[in-house]
Amino acid sequence: MLSTRSLLCRILFFVPLFLSLFLGTLSCAAKGTAFTPLTVLSIVGGNVEIQQPGATNWSNGKEGITLETGDKVKTDPGATATITFFDGSTIELNSSTEISLDELLSKSSTSPKTIKIGQTIGETSSSVVKLVDPASRYEVDTQAGVAAVGGSKMVVTVATDGTTGVYNLEGIISFAAQGQEVMIPVGSVSSATPGQVPGTPQPGTPPTINAAGVTSVSSQTGWQGTGLYLNAGDKFYVDYSGGSWTVDYKNFPHVGPAGYTADIDKTIAPAYKFDASVPYGYLLGEVGNGEEIRIGDKSGPFTANAGGFLSLRINDSDTTLGDNDGAITVHLQGASTQTTTTNVNSGSNNIALNVPVTGSGGFNYTQGSYLEGFEFTTKSAISITQLGAYDSNYSDLTNGAETFSPVEVAIYDLTTNTQLGSATVKASDPVTGVFRYASLVTPILLNMKDNYAVVWASGTNYYLAAPTLTQADVNSAITYVGFAGYGPGGLTQTREMVEPDWFFTELNNGISALNYDIGPNFMFVVN
Repeated sequence: MLSTRSLLCRILFFVPLFLSLFLGTLSCAAKGTAFTPLTVLSIVGGNVEIQQPGATNWSNGKEGITLETGDKVKTDPGATATITFFDGSTIELNSSTEISLDELLSKSSTSPKTIKIGQTIGETSSSVVKLVDPASRYEVDTQAGVAAVGGSKMVVTVATDGTTGVYNLEGIISFAAQGQEVMIPVGSVSSATPGQVPGTPQPGTPPTINAAGVTSVSSQTGWQGTGLYLNAGDKFYVDYSGGSWTVDYKNFPHVGPAGYTADIDKTIAPAYKFDASVPYGYLLGEVGNGEEIRIGDKSGPFTANAGGFLSLRINDSDTTLGDNDGAITVHLQGASTQTTTTNVNSGSNNIALNVPVTGSGGFNYTQGSYLEGFEFTTKSAISITQLGAYDSNYSDLTNGAETFSPVEVAIYDLTTNTQLGSATVKASDPVTGVFRYASLVTPILLNMKDNYAVVWASGTNYYLAAPTLTQADVNSAITYVGFAGYGPGGLTQTREMVEPDWFFTELNNGISALNYDIGPNFMFVVN
């Protein structure tokens, strides 16, 4: 930020040097005492365990617990967790994942920050705030190599044999092993087995880790969208989870969502505030195109004054974000859901296909993974908020009961030949009708011009119903075009989520068992 932002510096310029140093030291000490950033655990679902250094037993992890260097964290099957570091960076643990906090250094805004994580097995997703000091590091170490981030988003997967995949979702990611380092472009993945050099990066999309019950809000960006959709009049909560930020890392310490105290706030030039009525560093909100909502550390409930998605930001002008540092994380909760989540309340959503519990038949895929779904267009602009996968355990199919394994569901724009987003639906995800739904942190926006497809890569043990549906079962906001699949002539096995390449158009008498097998579905809101 501009040096003119700091009135304190200009005032002290006229004070003798020794007094200036004394007051500066005193101010920093007082500020540090008022707010101490921590590394904390947020449990999203299921059983999460922690093992402290030197201990042999694991203890149950509780939301809000403070974590230290040397602690290990693991998630049981079906469980998920999020860790928020002292600088606002987060790491999300998917089911059956284990990590160790190998190094947590420098909580000062003026010294380098080092976060080193050991990942033994499973899947993690890291969202790292921009590292202002070039000496700062964020690394994930596995048996196969070291993935390094400099203010980015990445997913790291580790198999039982140590094979590691590093996916770059945003920013600058490197992967080093056996003395060789590769830079991974955005939208690509590099893999390596223990003892081998990293593979050449290839285009690849990771399994979506939709475990986080937190949203990270950066101090270096203006309005930032969340996945919480609200109607006008809806009540909602914003609970502070961890992290800290500053509006000038050279002159002012880090604070939480309540911003600076009055004594410190008055030393900063007021002209650069986004909202002059609250302190610098204060957390602000906005729903859709509604009026600004002053959030701070109040938690709520707040009332949406318009319909739309909730956005959050720091109280600081868009023109002076350059010398900000840090981020905070918050839990978002709609009053009607009473659940800690950044995802859209399913009660506010429309379902694309209303599938009856009773189907006209079904069969089991036992020979591998297959890609299936349906093509559609929209009659108005919509935002897809949740992706669903059929669960035969909730149908009336004979012999339909079986274990539901994680399955990836994706949305494709068939006009531009691009994948717009995906989610992995898990057995822990909530059920509506005969589908489990995984919420999207970032909604997928669709227009009225393009053709789209929702598809899933089925597992090895999925029954697929073939019910007789009519146009009345299709939501009026979309047009069902036909059944989509992959591969010439039928059910060609595929190991990856790819765009469908063949379609059966809708029959004149409506959707029937001849051209539709239930697989994926989605929920949406009309923009």
